[in-house]
Amino acid sequence: MRCSYIRLLVNDYEACFHFYSEVLRLPVLRGDGTSRYAEFDVESGTRLAINQREVMAEALETDTADPALPHQDRIAVIFEVDDVDVTAAKLVADGARQAMEPRDWTAWGVRAAHFRDPDGYLLEINQPLLPDLAL
Repeated sequence: MRCSYIRLLVNDYEACFHFYSEVLRLPVLRGDGTSRYAEFDVESGTRLAINQREVMAEALETDTADPALPHQDRIAVIFEVDDVDVTAAKLVADGARQAMEPRDWTAWGVRAAHFRDPDGYLLEINQPLLPDLAL
């Protein structure tokens, strides 16, 4: 696994986008001030991303309140893997707590599964979705 993103799940997306793009002057790789998701170049193999908090809560179906969490997620650590399904099955077999089974997130361009560490932090494993090469 390779840590590909640190994703901050933010309440005020527009203010955070302005902060990272204009105040810190991080180059924007994807997204804009209204897209609710953006990626920034932090001059390393890992990218910094911001995501409107409600978007992730809706995706993980925690927007109706997960009783195991004192509040909605604030951060997600993203790991890129070669095969999400194989890696997810191994993590589950090894005792990892799965929050969402593998599925295609076509709007995000990835196949992903979600887990929680022992303290409840959100972890995502993903792989890029390959375009359909059928002619």
